[in-house]
Amino acid sequence: MIHIIVGDEAAKNLRAAFDLDENLKGEVIVLKDTLGIGNILSTPEIGHDEIRTETWRTIIPGFEQVVAEESTLKDGMSNAMLHEEPMCFWMAPCVSDVCAYYWLLPYFKMMPGVLHTINIIGLPFLNEKGQMFYPANFSEVPPKEFIKTKRLLKEVSVSEFEVEGDEWNRLQQENTWVRIYEGGKKISSKDISYFDAIIKTLVGAEKQKGNKVVQEAMKKITQSVSSHFIEYRLRQLLHQGAFVFTGNIDGPLKELEISKLGSEVDVASEAP
Repeated sequence: MIHIIVGDEAAKNLRAAFDLDENLKGEVIVLKDTLGIGNILSTPEIGHDEIRTETWRTIIPGFEQVVAEESTLKDGMSNAMLHEEPMCFWMAPCVSDVCAYYWLLPYFKMMPGVLHTINIIGLPFLNEKGQMFYPANFSEVPPKEFIKTKRLLKEVSVSEFEVEGDEWNRLQQENTWVRIYEGGKKISSKDISYFDAIIKTLVGAEKQKGNKVVQEAMKKITQSVSSHFIEYRLRQLLHQGAFVFTGNIDGPLKELEISKLGSEVDVASEAP
């Protein structure tokens, strides 16, 4: 079995489960991208990895990495076909996992019987203290609980390919910069400013550091979203004049002090 899972922490827990159950052991393909945000509209001329690399370079100044999700997946698919092994995608109830599932479907459409899922949406687990909870992603699932999920292994059926196979194309055509999870396998496209309202509620009359605003926003946001994107949106709001601030707008957030417009003597903010 070749495993596909989203996120390094989730992969770490899965690999730890291998030591508890040898039947789970297999190659692990880790998808590191967060498909809930950013441009996803690839073309024959500009591929998925290139589009996603450019997205992260927009969000994170100085981003030098190259996204290699598609190439990594294709290598795994080649191994699966060579060794006649099934591939299993681990899906939790979050935008990153469900978007990744829809992204995977077109690759496997012409490979019937290869793609399987372990879907924990709506299912309870036990934490390290033995208390029941509903995990939002596999990074929250203790390794021993992975063992119980084996019975959920299910081949993606022809009907699922037919019904859900066009979802990625729909999301690409809508091509907004924010996608949110709404339960089950439902993903909705939202405007790039979707999280701005939360950011604005956290900026008050008292001056506070920019990084503190991002930290508090991440506590309030229920979607799985990168803090880098929230930082990016905060900087965009500053550029738009939404807040009073002192410091270099493109410098470290911990060196920026931010407050609500009209909360103090309104003076010109310090630009770079």
